Amino acid sequence: MSFIFYIGLFFACQILVEKKMLPEKILVMRLRYVLLFSIIGIALAIVIGQMIGIGVQATATVTIITSSIIAGKYRSKFEEMERGKRV
Repeated sequence: MSFIFYIGLFFACQILVEKKMLPEKILVMRLRYVLLFSIIGIALAIVIGQMIGIGVQATATVTIITSSIIAGKYRSKFEEMERGKRV
């Protein structure tokens, strides 16, 4: 059952990223800060998840969400590079 949840979460995150329905703060944030906050978020999910007792589920959920955001950021950077813009 959790596998179906993770697949649904992945699709929902990809739709939000592709349609740029994320908060404006995340959309304008530089890639290095997104990477840094993703690492911090995953680490916090590990620690807090272990304290609560849902370590694997919390870590997997945060990892899916942050990886979708990172992938969207990389795609937008590569699209800018292909168009000849300075990145």
